[in-house]
Amino acid sequence: MANWKLITMEWWLLTFFFSAILSLFIPIVPEFSLLSVILLLALFFILRQKYHLIAIAIFAFTWVLIAASQYHNTLNQNNILLKKLHKQVYLIQGEVINIANIDSDNSRFNFLITHWQGEKVNNSFKVRLSWKKPKQPILQGQIWQLAVKLKPAHGLANIGGFNYQLWLLQQQIIATGYVKGDPSAKTLSVPKKRNILRQKKATWRQALYLKLSLMLADKSMRALILALGFGERGELTPEHWQVLSATATQHLIAISGLHIGIVAFGSLIFIRTIFRLLPLKWLLSKKWQFRCMESNFRYLPVLCSCFMAWYYAYLAGFSIPTLRALVMLLLLWSFKLLLVNVTLLRWLLLTVLVILLVWPLSLLSASFWLSISALVIIFSTLSRFNITMNTADKSKPMSKPQSALTGGLKAEKLLTSHWLQVKARALHWLKTLLLVQLSLTLAMLPIAAWLNYQLPLAAFFANILAVPLMSVTVIPLTLLAVISLPINTCLAGVFADLAQLSMSLIWQWLSYLASNTWLVVAVSAQQIQVLLLFFVVIALALFFRLSKRKVIATLCLFIISLATMHFKRPALNEWQLSVLDVGHGLAILIEKNQHVFLYDTGASYPSGFNMADAAVLPYLKHYGYKAIDTVMISHNDNDHAGSLQQLQASIAVNNVIANEQKLKPDTHCISGQYFTWQGLVFEVLSPAEVKGDKNDDSCVITISDGTHRVLLPGDISIKQEKLLLNISGMRNKLRSDVLIAPHHGSKSSSSRRFLAAVSPRFAVFSTGYLNRWQMPSTEILKRYHDVDITTFNTAELGMISFKFSQSRADSPDISQSDSNAQASYSADNASSHAANDSEDKAAYYHRNQHIKGHIEIKSYRKDIRPYWFVN
Repeated sequence: MANWKLITMEWWLLTFFFSAILSLFIPIVPEFSLLSVILLLALFFILRQKYHLIAIAIFAFTWVLIAASQYHNTLNQNNILLKKLHKQVYLIQGEVINIANIDSDNSRFNFLITHWQGEKVNNSFKVRLSWKKPKQPILQGQIWQLAVKLKPAHGLANIGGFNYQLWLLQQQIIATGYVKGDPSAKTLSVPKKRNILRQKKATWRQALYLKLSLMLADKSMRALILALGFGERGELTPEHWQVLSATATQHLIAISGLHIGIVAFGSLIFIRTIFRLLPLKWLLSKKWQFRCMESNFRYLPVLCSCFMAWYYAYLAGFSIPTLRALVMLLLLWSFKLLLVNVTLLRWLLLTVLVILLVWPLSLLSASFWLSISALVIIFSTLSRFNITMNTADKSKPMSKPQSALTGGLKAEKLLTSHWLQVKARALHWLKTLLLVQLSLTLAMLPIAAWLNYQLPLAAFFANILAVPLMSVTVIPLTLLAVISLPINTCLAGVFADLAQLSMSLIWQWLSYLASNTWLVVAVSAQQIQVLLLFFVVIALALFFRLSKRKVIATLCLFIISLATMHFKRPALNEWQLSVLDVGHGLAILIEKNQHVFLYDTGASYPSGFNMADAAVLPYLKHYGYKAIDTVMISHNDNDHAGSLQQLQASIAVNNVIANEQKLKPDTHCISGQYFTWQGLVFEVLSPAEVKGDKNDDSCVITISDGTHRVLLPGDISIKQEKLLLNISGMRNKLRSDVLIAPHHGSKSSSSRRFLAAVSPRFAVFSTGYLNRWQMPSTEILKRYHDVDITTFNTAELGMISFKFSQSRADSPDISQSDSNAQASYSADNASSHAANDSEDKAAYYHRNQHIKGHIEIKSYRKDIRPYWFVN
């Protein structure tokens, strides 16, 4: 019966966990009222002890969606219209709730809004703001009245790129925006102040941060020590991140379960040692000794340990990872002090249950999955190799702790007479450390590779030294420095200097490993999947003790799946064009035969943020591209050419085509030119000469495979469109299947004559979300729809991909999809698109007149990641 209850409890917990995960895979979040009814029904059946597993599954599924619904409806609950949020300046009041990240003159911070337009909100909510040149430093705890412009939470949506919108959802941030400066005296006769500091007092955490920051002002390890002390990583440079990424040690400077556990365990050992060494027998009378024993004096070290863990979490800003670690720690100590014997699996599942009940959206956090994965790997390793953490008595893992008063008398004897036992324990811990670290490194390699598409082969050598050394030196010394700051500045300085010295020694080792570039292997997403599958096979064979037949069968399945992935043949003459989501700008990737061609690069900004790092490079790394054959720049506006320099610094670019000499092009773009690349024909239609008008000097090109054609017109205006249409024979050259809308859909482009001449089936607007120019304009959208052109907007759908393929028209096994995401049509309907004045090209198209073309269209938000937490 006991075994059945054990299995039942763990099945219930697993059911809750997996059902919560399933809630992530639906496209939209249902209405709150409907979810509430379902939740109550599930709770009713759970309490009535009927249909337990089904009721628990429905409860977990609904619980996560209710949290999502609450997030999405925050503005409605406060009578704020989402559609009008970005259209005016709002006067808000609230509190700065984190330490501001200062980059040159710009401060970024999270702000908890309590008043909106002078009225108190029903439910306070978080926004993320930036303030250029604030009138005074922004400090955590200050209460401000601010004039702001806001947008709903949104981010770029590209394959391989960082999902900023998902990060905002994890942080429960409803909107982003910036602070509007007060009107100047030139604008108003009597300047009116809108940005007013209501309360100057900063938090204790902010004060400690400023003191330690000032103390470390001239120290080389300043950024790393501040990150370890307060969880603030804003001062880390790209060089820091490069070393951490190459050695897979990013987790060491992100305060999480490891750090909280180190502080809790270290403080427990320290306080217990003090109690044992204190001569309590002579300091206290017998009466007080008995009172201490009666009041469970032995629990005091545990309480102190929990307090130190809580204080460290406070210093880290009570981030969700630290709060999750506190839950784990409190559950563990609760079971121990109540003498409740639980398995590691049950403790872990109960911890997950509490976390998901309190923070349901933790499922979206990468740190949550990294923590769970690491714990599962550690527990599995210890279980598989029969390793216990207590070599003295394996049968009493949850035994009652000795009293400090009775144990203190034996401390000296234990240190002198049992040195062999101590040596055995030391060797045991060393073997355990090596085995666990090796297991963690190998098992976490695919996960580490997925974060930045590189395999850190130095991970084991980096972590095997860095983790224990930082655990016993840098982390405790940093915490001691922070604790000592209010007491004695000189003592705090000593601890900070020791932490700085220890960190510099560790950093030298990490930097040395990172400098060996051969230890970092670039991998694509497909290679990571193969690696993950390989490790799953190894784990099944090793941890589940599979028989030889089962191991051979599993390996055969692995080899078959690998061969299927490797030898999958693309369709005849298949190629792909992807319009990346780069905000207001343009970046188009053309891929064929494992080669890539880039048209425009997107923008870069004074803050250092650029579309090469944010969109283009992550996409290329995802698919394993090591170089770009050609980059063609339409014109030198920042939103089209701004990221070229960052791109060239990060990946090999074999050829640059542009008309601006500042870009140092290899060739220019002049009408009449055409060239072939991987079997595709590129023809330049404009400009005939560079006149100095950036937009109308855009390089207009067509790309054709003989069956399909795509037109890339840059930012040309109606004036340039007319000039093109007046050229003899140009109408046939312009006719295309896909059109990238000129100038992002502005009113100054896309004339009716031009659209009639191009006659595209599909058009793409590459625009920024709720951009200030309101592109594409309503008038232009209507113009496209009036002539039955299907339009796509990257601001709404994320990146848009067109996959072009061909098949023989008389082939009996051609399949076509009727879905909205795919369009198929024959070359007969597109033959006029392929017409050209050149006899060679005419002959080329004549050879392909019996080819049927297919276009498959996919958008990031609707087809690639059609889930509620992305949209």
